[in-house]
Amino acid sequence: MKRITLAMLVATAPFAHATGALENPAPGAIVSGISVISGWTCDGTKIELELDGAARSQVSAGVDRADTASACGGKRNNGFGQLTNWSVFPPGPHTLRALADGVEFARTTFTITSLGAEYLRGKSASATVYDFPAVGKSTTLQWQEPLQSFVATEVRDDAPSLWGRWNGANIERRSNCASSQNNGQHGTYGQFDIANDGGIFTIIETAVTGLACTYNGTYSQDGTQRRANGIYFCSDGKQGDFTSTGFLVTPTEMQIRMDIKLKGSESCTIDAILGGSRF
Repeated sequence: MKRITLAMLVATAPFAHATGALENPAPGAIVSGISVISGWTCDGTKIELELDGAARSQVSAGVDRADTASACGGKRNNGFGQLTNWSVFPPGPHTLRALADGVEFARTTFTITSLGAEYLRGKSASATVYDFPAVGKSTTLQWQEPLQSFVATEVRDDAPSLWGRWNGANIERRSNCASSQNNGQHGTYGQFDIANDGGIFTIIETAVTGLACTYNGTYSQDGTQRRANGIYFCSDGKQGDFTSTGFLVTPTEMQIRMDIKLKGSESCTIDAILGGSRF
């Protein structure tokens, strides 16, 4: 009797007869507005898409894709695409299948975000993203109605710096304190001198009450993602560890959110926000 192996079963499965990829939307992507569903396949003349098991739609195919020639035995006209307005579909998770002559060759699961209408008209807005596409850069985004999304219109070298002096407040939400009267909301005016020297992070905080605190640790930044952690100690005897949970930096405002664990005689857990302004 001929032995049937797993490799033989895979070779005879329906999806083994089609080779290709569904590139956009990528697995786990979040989509909105109007964009192109695209990919490639070596096989088939009729390329169809199927969203969440609904009726299939045939898409334009035969686009030159030189990058797929090696996978398709030298054949280049393997690309396909379809312009799609995602707002006509319900928001939330969806599954998209791609088929060549009725045979599935790729599928992806992604999430649709709706702006509340199938097509927004008469809207205008702009925003600036700092430290994108690289640290020190600023990118201006402008709403484009035909695309139903924002596009980058300008990139500058003027991202605001966190370093220097800020004046504002330190607010805390304390819990699990050894002394129960220290639980709850607390806050004080503070001046913050923030520095970074080769990844060594320092904050000198001076409060209006005369309290002084020092935060020492390490700092790293990858684009818009900033991270800091270390130890801190204050003139009233408080000391503990801190880990940043969020940063906000604009030309005139800054905010650092921290998870602080006090050590010693007082062992509070603190959700703290250091915030300030400057000209």
